[in-house]
Amino acid sequence: MSEFWHSPLKRHGLVRSRHDLRQRIHELLDTVDLSPVEDFYDKHPHQLSGGQRQRLSVARALTVNPSFIVADESVSMVDVSIRVSLLQMLGGLRDRLGVGFLFITHDLAVAKYFAWRGRIAVMYVGQVVETGLTPKVINEPEHPYTRALLSAVPEADPLLTREKQRLALRSQDIPSLTALPSGCTFHPRCPLFVEGQCDVVEPALLPIGENHSVACHVATGQVVAREHAA
Repeated sequence: MSEFWHSPLKRHGLVRSRHDLRQRIHELLDTVDLSPVEDFYDKHPHQLSGGQRQRLSVARALTVNPSFIVADESVSMVDVSIRVSLLQMLGGLRDRLGVGFLFITHDLAVAKYFAWRGRIAVMYVGQVVETGLTPKVINEPEHPYTRALLSAVPEADPLLTREKQRLALRSQDIPSLTALPSGCTFHPRCPLFVEGQCDVVEPALLPIGENHSVACHVATGQVVAREHAA
């Protein structure tokens, strides 16, 4: 496995000898809970499980002592039990090493778990539609797309999941990125759709409170203001 590490560690002057290299690799593998280290040092990627490969990817990201890591769908390819342990490992690195994370995921429940003490941004077809402190966005969502996502998140109690009221959308079809709708890109599916505004004017991402912004004519009161002006 040493060939995967040699280039960045040597290029950035972080090791000076093979002994230093081996010691640093041992430290990194131990940091991401790949232990006993001797069982993993000489293995090839195809000899590792999906969860082990994810941990190895994190260890490689840590080779140059970064202050910020982009984790794009870092737990999406593993089963639920392994997913929890990976999230706990990443959270431990964040707290112990002071590493910042841009954590990208399609699973809002995972985002809620990992970023509860941070900020969250909800995107729809490539645009941020709501952003703010995670507890605020999760507990008081303002954009209808955020509300729809949260209504679809299963609860720990199956009974609560069955009784959970889903937000009814006008359409289930997601628009093509090469042919986006005019105005608000969510308007063909939005239950709050206002004809003549949502389908014409693209909403700006505006503050609606401290550390909370949303791109929605209805949520920001822009529809009311326009009607009054008329």
